[in-house]
Amino acid sequence: MRRWTSAPRALELSSPRLANWRRSVITLYVATCGAVVVQRGILGPQHSVFKIFRQSYWHLLAGRNLYAPYPAEQGGLPSDLFKYSPTAGFLFAPFAIPPYGVALFAWSLLGALLLYKSLTLVLEPRRALLAAVLVFPDLFASLQACSSNAQIAALIILAYALLERRHQLGGAVAIVVGAAMKIFPLAALTFALFQPRRRRFACVVCGVALVALLLPLLVTPPMLLAQQYRWWYAIEHSDAADLAFGLSAMSMVRHWVGGTWPNWPVQLAGTMALLAPLAARRNRWADPEFRLGFLTSLLGFAVLFNHQAERSSFVIASAGVAIWCVSPPRGTNAAFVRAVVSATALVGLRTFPLFVVWLLMQAELYGWRFGALVTSRPEHEPNEVAELRAPAVASRRAG
Repeated sequence: MRRWTSAPRALELSSPRLANWRRSVITLYVATCGAVVVQRGILGPQHSVFKIFRQSYWHLLAGRNLYAPYPAEQGGLPSDLFKYSPTAGFLFAPFAIPPYGVALFAWSLLGALLLYKSLTLVLEPRRALLAAVLVFPDLFASLQACSSNAQIAALIILAYALLERRHQLGGAVAIVVGAAMKIFPLAALTFALFQPRRRRFACVVCGVALVALLLPLLVTPPMLLAQQYRWWYAIEHSDAADLAFGLSAMSMVRHWVGGTWPNWPVQLAGTMALLAPLAARRNRWADPEFRLGFLTSLLGFAVLFNHQAERSSFVIASAGVAIWCVSPPRGTNAAFVRAVVSATALVGLRTFPLFVVWLLMQAELYGWRFGALVTSRPEHEPNEVAELRAPAVASRRAG
């Protein structure tokens, strides 16, 4: 039987045409970051969201309540509050000290290029470039909103990529930094299920989390830091009890069914649906396609079941859809079907199209395939797939 092979990665990277496309995409990303600075700081007023990010460091330094309204500093928008952890407030220091325009450009560039880099770590070069183009419209919306969503998407993908390479410390740092800004990146801890030495990783995560929790002690006393965490818990508790549902699956269900109920039943159902394939298809944990498919599903889940999902949040989901679109499974002719479905979702990505794609992602995790050409795994796997499978298989046998 003829074995399936692919061009070596080094040869692909040396392709002049590929290099030109890569430069074009990076130039597009950098130019967009520059345009955002012009729009949000030079020609237009400074954006309140980024001002809140910058102020959080100075409030932490001054010992003020990070989560209190500061209308005078927020452009008269008392409803916009800082809702990230005290650690996040400390980590905003590099963007609080420089002038506003320089800081906004650095913040936007961090989100854009970190997301691009993360795509290159989970996809081969040509597919990564295509995914970077597909995700660009929602990346642009996120950059315009000066939000942290591009950074969050990148950190979740980086956590996956680093754990796939057995870099447990790097994966733990990516997850903890993401969780310092928004709680749901903790879902990336599930990636450790696919890896060996899970107990060791749990210890690494706990150690990194402890360091992150105590990091603001560099600029604030212990008693005041403890109070900041109490204030943070209070605002998170209030936020969780809020009946807001944003552009989420909860909003979609309410629109269809009518009535009013808490968000948590739908969120619980979504969480169970996300995790069910992990229990049902444990025999596929060693398959790189399954693991990558779970990554794309988790990225979609993070937006669909987030009761505060907004337009700028969809860059997280669109990153998952883009990865899913450009990586059809072996032994199928699913590329065309995936392209059509993904294009429908990515053009003005909203809740219902994303929900349809997410259901297809979940169906594939259970083993369903678009246009299957084969019914079983080939006798000989590709070299790179076999290499990826070997550590996981070996660890199970050793265990």
